[in-house]
Amino acid sequence: MSNAAFKDLSPEELDDLIDRVTEAQEHELALSFDDCQLLIDALLTLATLHEKLSDSEITIAKLRKLAGIIRSSEKLSRQLGRGETKKSRSGRNKKNTPDLRPEVVKHPLTEQSKGDECPECGKGTLHKYEPATLLRIKGHSPFTPEQHIMERLRCNACGAYFTADLPEEVKADGGANQKYGYSACSIMAVAKFFSGTPYYRQGSLQDMLGVSIAASTIFDQSEKVANAVFPVFRYLLNILAPDAWHYYIDDTSNRILNQKPIKKKRRNSDEEQIRTGIYTSGVIATLADGHKLVLYETGISHAGELIDEILKQRSPGAKKPMIMSDALSSNRPTVCEATITLCNAHARRHFYDLLNHFEEKARYVLERYNKIWQHDDHTVENNMSAKERLAYHQTHSQPIMEELLEWCNEQLESEKTEENSGLGKAIKYFIKHYNGLTCFCKIEGAAIDNNLMETRLKLVVRNRKNAGFFKTGSGAAIGDVITSMIATSQQVGVNAVNYFTYIQRHAEQVKAAPQNYLPWQFKEKR
Repeated sequence: MSNAAFKDLSPEELDDLIDRVTEAQEHELALSFDDCQLLIDALLTLATLHEKLSDSEITIAKLRKLAGIIRSSEKLSRQLGRGETKKSRSGRNKKNTPDLRPEVVKHPLTEQSKGDECPECGKGTLHKYEPATLLRIKGHSPFTPEQHIMERLRCNACGAYFTADLPEEVKADGGANQKYGYSACSIMAVAKFFSGTPYYRQGSLQDMLGVSIAASTIFDQSEKVANAVFPVFRYLLNILAPDAWHYYIDDTSNRILNQKPIKKKRRNSDEEQIRTGIYTSGVIATLADGHKLVLYETGISHAGELIDEILKQRSPGAKKPMIMSDALSSNRPTVCEATITLCNAHARRHFYDLLNHFEEKARYVLERYNKIWQHDDHTVENNMSAKERLAYHQTHSQPIMEELLEWCNEQLESEKTEENSGLGKAIKYFIKHYNGLTCFCKIEGAAIDNNLMETRLKLVVRNRKNAGFFKTGSGAAIGDVITSMIATSQQVGVNAVNYFTYIQRHAEQVKAAPQNYLPWQFKEKR
């Protein structure tokens, strides 16, 4: 079979061909000569692939090349996959974005029909042609009021009433006497704790759009969402998170207006002290099966205290956990032993902040750190296992870290850098925490930085910037539950609005068995 008839098609070209064939089928149109040739080429390629698959000596790489999945170039950059779209370090991936198909509305011709005489020239006849298309994006309120009128009959003898049943799609969105549907409640909660739109701002927008909803009502509906998903949140916090093998932890300041100072015991001490600082602490717990849980807690405490509360419930005999954090001693757990790995982004930031004052020396450090992150990106792009990733960093990143340590020591010992200057303090930070900063070169699975946790804390920061504060601790607790479930859903690629709606619909079953309604299980059911 000759290869001369073959033609390489990009994914975009293939999608366009499928659309044209589908459109021709729907509108009874004939395919063009070029499209017919492309279909013939596709059939020839399929036949050749079928023939090649019977050959026991063909390799996967050759088969991928033959199928057009990879190009035939021998460039090293293509072999390493650098030309492919990669997932960003923040965890965003377009594959997790839902694809909303447009509603198709057909508009038939009313004045002319197939076979009629042409009204323009009066000579030819009209035949079907490729239809004109218009994609229109319409704006409207996120909440659409519907008035359902159910017909009723009444017996004049016994007085019994017979009422028309509601459609299934209406009943699936709430009970017969429920004004706000599950889907509306989900959007209110997500708008507040994901988009950072305060309750009063949502209310003002709805007034403008003609569907008035009071800010207090939006709060009430968000509280219903929190109550519905709370059993799942509690299961994640008390059952799954304590036995995770890896944790990212960090915190950010917050405000609760009604929160008064309290007395709390010092860590590792029976002495009490007055505490006033309010923080939202975040923990990302990585389970043995690879799923990541994102949990938040707002109050007079910090991330180290939250991880202590979680690790108190750890199963006896469980392996020593690994914790990624910054170098603050308050972030170290006190209830069990743990392997502490430190964030290189924090160490790098000390030098980056000095770029304007110590440009040459700061740039020296930044350029070497840049190579280390390139190495880490390479391990991600090539889907290396934890063992392969460790070996790669030991070969390529460990020498750079050792070079930086030698350079830092030489700067202080030779007095080329003043010890108490900004650069001197950055150097001392690197030297002091060198062991924790190089864990990614020593331990399988150790992270290079805490950027994932800092990215997830942006949800909290966004809400704090827009709303300014929580009024009460109860409001903060509602925010913690909803924000935790939104972030966890995002982490596993689940649409939080759809997930919240699903949980509300099965609220009683969720209370009885929350372990059957985890976000990644919802993803598998879709």
